[in-house]
Amino acid sequence: MVISDPPFPFLSALPSAISKVASLSQIQLFSDTSEKLILAQGNFSLEAYQQTDFADLELDCPAPIKGAVAKRQAEYFAGRYLARLAMQQSGLFNPAPPQLGIGRLRAPTWPKTVTGSITHHQQKACAVVLTQPLSAKNFVGVDTELWLTAQQSIEIAEFIHNSEERQILVSAGFTDAQATSLLFSAKEALFKAICPFVGEYFGFESAELKECSGPADTTQPYRGGWLKLRLLTDWVIANAPQQDYYCWFSCSEFDVLTLVCSDGWSIGG
Repeated sequence: MVISDPPFPFLSALPSAISKVASLSQIQLFSDTSEKLILAQGNFSLEAYQQTDFADLELDCPAPIKGAVAKRQAEYFAGRYLARLAMQQSGLFNPAPPQLGIGRLRAPTWPKTVTGSITHHQQKACAVVLTQPLSAKNFVGVDTELWLTAQQSIEIAEFIHNSEERQILVSAGFTDAQATSLLFSAKEALFKAICPFVGEYFGFESAELKECSGPADTTQPYRGGWLKLRLLTDWVIANAPQQDYYCWFSCSEFDVLTLVCSDGWSIGG
């Protein structure tokens, strides 16, 4: 198993979990020093996935997922399993955490004692749990994306960010495609973090990048930092916990992981 460093500077590695099914691998757990934030991540294989994996790991497979294509089943399975591992690590559930249902806007339905967020791309899934109930002072959103190709970024850039936002990241050492990828992921993480308060979908134009933590070292395979995002749309601001948010990011050769969470883990928090 390849052990990676913690994706964010306030996290430390916990003992790794051993997968009991062939479709999951390289499962890792991380937490802050007080274990108030727990992150579980791992890889999943569509080729190795079988629907019986749900029963093997005692996870519910709801009807909408059971009738979905194998790709959707594998993504759902990986995310829910990692969420369970993170909740188990919290020590708040005896004998075991409850199953997570599918709620409004397709978000997971978390037990009231915690709040969390799940994300995945084609090969990797991640779940983050805060060990306190959802509140205006306790929220989290996580997202991971594969890097867009240059052509993909050209096709969607105008829907994700404006030229000023792109320039902030290009000045920090990112390519145009990386800038679009990172902003797509950061704004997705922000949406997940404040969705329980806003209650409706909102567009990428509702948030704007204001700052990046510093120049990216493009000679290294891994790098990270933080972004400062500001909400711009009045009705979103009126319902959200706050207007400005810090978004941590962690970049690898293949993908980017972003995390928006409440002030306990923000810059200077």
